[in-house]
Amino acid sequence: MPSGRSAPGRRSPSKGEREIFSVGAPDVSRAVRARPGLRSGRLSTAAVLASLALMTGSALGAGRAVAPEDVVKRYVGAVYARDYGAAYDLISLEDRRLKTKEEYVRERGAFSGAALEMARDLASLIRYRGLRAVIEGDRATLTGTAIFPNASDPAVESLALEFDETRLSALSQGERKAIRQRLEEMARTGRLPVIVGENETWDLVREEGTWRVLLNWAGAVVVRFEGVTKAGLPWEFAPVQPALRIKPGETLHTSYRVKNLSNREISAKARHILDPPEKTGQLQILSCFCFIRQTLKAAESKELPVVVRVNATLPASIKEMKVRYEFYPLQKFPGGRGQ
Repeated sequence: MPSGRSAPGRRSPSKGEREIFSVGAPDVSRAVRARPGLRSGRLSTAAVLASLALMTGSALGAGRAVAPEDVVKRYVGAVYARDYGAAYDLISLEDRRLKTKEEYVRERGAFSGAALEMARDLASLIRYRGLRAVIEGDRATLTGTAIFPNASDPAVESLALEFDETRLSALSQGERKAIRQRLEEMARTGRLPVIVGENETWDLVREEGTWRVLLNWAGAVVVRFEGVTKAGLPWEFAPVQPALRIKPGETLHTSYRVKNLSNREISAKARHILDPPEKTGQLQILSCFCFIRQTLKAAESKELPVVVRVNATLPASIKEMKVRYEFYPLQKFPGGRGQ
């Protein structure tokens, strides 16, 4: 992907495994996974008109059930905009039994306020071509081409103020409206930079008469997190969420809470250990508090973020992994590398 992110605020996974993420995140249960064939370009006027016709033809109608394609469009738009609370409501009950809404939102990081409003504006410009649903009983598979605004393109990123909540909140309603109108004009005239996902596939299940997106969290690997203090470090240290269900190729966020139980300032450093060791190459720690020393004042508390990714080629035989973080006083860090 040329510019690094297809949606505001989130870096893209490798080609052929890209999740259609929200504006900043990282997306991902991979329910919306782009197949090989992603390409960037600009949205033609004909494509916009054709997609609008498609959306009108499949729009929600009074007195009839919501079609699979309508559910997918709402879900994709919500995930793209980092409106994860809304996205969760469109996920299958089968999946939701395994992950609460609070967990789902926390693992991904949601937008709010003016940033969410701007992200929704951009998500409204997502277009589709050739959507085709194959329904077999209470299961459905939807395939087609999805065209996403490329929010990492400088033309879009600068116009949307990099989806910075502080800067966007400082704008008047008129100024935000002007940005929205400018984005719509770019789409209408074929000048909106886009990412094209060809041969996209979404799975759905009909539950209680309603179509919902099926992510198959039951098939995800369970990554368990532990936290311990070593060498007499007087800190309280534990994961916020002891376990994550992560699908191969997916990137998720978690965190640890730490508190200095002493009456003095203390510096410490952590290391992580993957259990069993032979699975080390299957889990990537993309961002971690263990990379630098941490200093807490007396009785101070912090929440320390961690970003992890499971290898996209994870063998199906691996169902569970464990990450243990060990916090040491700085001067007692193993190998003397605490400095």
